Amino acid sequence: MKIQIHIRPVISILLFWSALALSCSERLSEARSSEDCPPIFPDYKEITVPVNIAPLNFRLEPGGKCKVLFSARDYQFTLSVSDYVNIPLTKWRHLLEQAQGDKVTVTIYTPDQDGWIAHRPFHWYISPDPIDSHLVYRLIEPTYANWNEMGIYQRELSSFSEKEIIANDKTGHNCMNCHSFNQGDPDQMVLHMRKINPGTILIKDGSVVKLETKTEYTISNFVYPYWHPSGKDIAFSTNNTQMSFFEANSKLIEVYDLYSDIVLYDTDKNEVYTSPLLSDKEQLENFPVFSPDGKKLYFCSCPRVDSLPQDFDRVKYRLCSIDFDVDRQEFASKVDTLVDLVSEGKGVSLPSISPDGRYILCSVASSGCFLSWDKESDLYLYDTRTKSFKPAKALNTDYSESYTNWSSNSRWIVFSSRRLDGVYNRPFIAYIGENGEIGKPFLLPQKDPDFYQDLFKAYNLPQLVKGAVKVNPHEIAETAKSAVSGQVKFRKDGHVPSASGKSGNKSEVN
Repeated sequence: MKIQIHIRPVISILLFWSALALSCSERLSEARSSEDCPPIFPDYKEITVPVNIAPLNFRLEPGGKCKVLFSARDYQFTLSVSDYVNIPLTKWRHLLEQAQGDKVTVTIYTPDQDGWIAHRPFHWYISPDPIDSHLVYRLIEPTYANWNEMGIYQRELSSFSEKEIIANDKTGHNCMNCHSFNQGDPDQMVLHMRKINPGTILIKDGSVVKLETKTEYTISNFVYPYWHPSGKDIAFSTNNTQMSFFEANSKLIEVYDLYSDIVLYDTDKNEVYTSPLLSDKEQLENFPVFSPDGKKLYFCSCPRVDSLPQDFDRVKYRLCSIDFDVDRQEFASKVDTLVDLVSEGKGVSLPSISPDGRYILCSVASSGCFLSWDKESDLYLYDTRTKSFKPAKALNTDYSESYTNWSSNSRWIVFSSRRLDGVYNRPFIAYIGENGEIGKPFLLPQKDPDFYQDLFKAYNLPQLVKGAVKVNPHEIAETAKSAVSGQVKFRKDGHVPSASGKSGNKSEVN
């Protein structure tokens, strides 16, 4: 059977579409200008982004057929879209290369009966300062005490690739939390397993071990961690945490400590030690953070309140610091109070320090230290040079802004916010300059602009990491299900605190 190829009709069709494309191009150049700029989601207008970020795909609101022109210096391209703008990765990377240190201009064209309307363009400012390659976070349903599925995942920020580090379907559907890295090093990681297969998982020097961390002298198992930059020691809080619900209160829930201390864990000797200034039974010490040079430990402290939850509004933390000698593993004999907002009716929580040591971001609210669910929670910036403490206005909304983390070059921050719907924590990224100026934050890009509307899990503890975590999830799971590698011992040649109060951490709030 002969196959007849009708060349002339095919050529005619190709010529028709070529002419149509040329006509559209010509008509775009003749488009009428409008000062209106259509709303988009996520709101990616006038933002500063790193040169190695994934495509900023967005949705038009309202949707409809349109054309979008992207231009940077001598490079430009146009996408014909309907509702959703999904930028091809190859074109995107070329665009960022061209715009590095400059800007991308985005112009949306919509059709009308007379041709095309060119709407007022918006811009993306492309910083040559890269962001760390990966973001690690826990995905968990936003509940108070119960859960079904959760896991810790890593996302490559230059693409949309997400991989599991460990998920609880491999560990008996237990709780896993408080993941932490040493200065963003993916090869030095710690996390906790709770209730089922309990223990602390330590990843270091190519090994994965499980630790039993409760001792007769500590309030609880290890809780909130922060690595000393040497990698030898890790500071942990130990907490007796409780949770209360309210019927006639603007806050549905409050989470608080009855007791808390800070201890240091020597990873080489499998020993715990502390200072009387970090384990005062009349004080609540929490959220340890080492300075980048390792010579100072920052933390939050509050006088212990006996009548909780009735007097919860008295729980107001201060930002403090104490000098530390890593070689002798000794703390100084005095604590410095850096920020005290009690007279203003506020408290400070969740500090994070920039790797250059210049700035500390904190959460501030009227009371408490677990501020993820507190709509009052705003972010403030402390300057370690000038000692100023000011609201980070560019980051704050009427919803909760809480946990923060820094890129290794101190130019990017990631933080948790419930601003999209008041329920789910989502990760936002913002640029911060050497002098503390902060850019407009942007939502972590996803391939599908509707991704967050369809995801019924919250992002918890987003942390920037300088590479991929290479440990296999099954190795972590097998370690978690095995017997502990060793019982942590308390060093008795130093200060030994009294483990006041019933031990236990009752909160799984995210």
